[in-house]
Amino acid sequence: MTGVAESRRARLKVWHRRIRIVWVTGGLAFTAWIIWNMQAHGVAAAVSASSSLVSVREGDGATVFMPSGAAADRAGLVFLPGGGVDPAAYLPFVRAIADAGWPVALVRLPWRMAFSEGAQIEVWRRVTEVRGSWGVSRPMVLGGHSRGAAMSATFAGRYANELSGLLLIGTTHPRDEDLSSLTMPVLKIVGTRDCVADAKDSLANLSKLPPHTAWVTIEGANHAQFAHYGSQLGDCGAGISRESQQQQALDGVLSWLMHQR
Repeated sequence: MTGVAESRRARLKVWHRRIRIVWVTGGLAFTAWIIWNMQAHGVAAAVSASSSLVSVREGDGATVFMPSGAAADRAGLVFLPGGGVDPAAYLPFVRAIADAGWPVALVRLPWRMAFSEGAQIEVWRRVTEVRGSWGVSRPMVLGGHSRGAAMSATFAGRYANELSGLLLIGTTHPRDEDLSSLTMPVLKIVGTRDCVADAKDSLANLSKLPPHTAWVTIEGANHAQFAHYGSQLGDCGAGISRESQQQQALDGVLSWLMHQR
């Protein structure tokens, strides 16, 4: 009987070892999948290079695009990327705005997340550093996607006097602050296939936005295709192409910016 028991224990140890290997391998594979999907994909090098129409400057915490001949009183857009996402995934979108004649800065988030209060203070420092380089005469619009949009909403509540507009893409925020008294222009862009920032949840927070908020709803748009990265955990599949989704978002932003100073 002793030999049978020992044989059974040995088999159990083998199975436990195999189960641990499967769990560890699965965990590593899942982590690698997430990391790969959060990287920028399909971004041409030309979008971050200067041209005869737009100069590109790499700063300590931001990539700044300055169209040639942009009037000193034309609004500039400071854009914050989504949490965990490679900032380069937003380069095609912000470059297209710059090519249309608006100064744009893509601010990088500390550790790609900026969850702590100290990290958020650093993000705002980078935002104000961009504004300082532009000059105080240039109005500043703040916006972002997902986590970047959530932070933009928070900053708009804290520093409303320093901003001339607020752009929110792919977020259910504002959730934690009431921005209904803001007088600045606000644009919110939502996708009907965005299962990370559900359109219904966005509408549930409608009362926390000012009544003059402009809305753009893109049919078939999901969360990840607002930028150039892979799949987003918890997202739905898009019903339109990435190119169509970003073009519709771009059209909405440019039309809205035309009404800025």
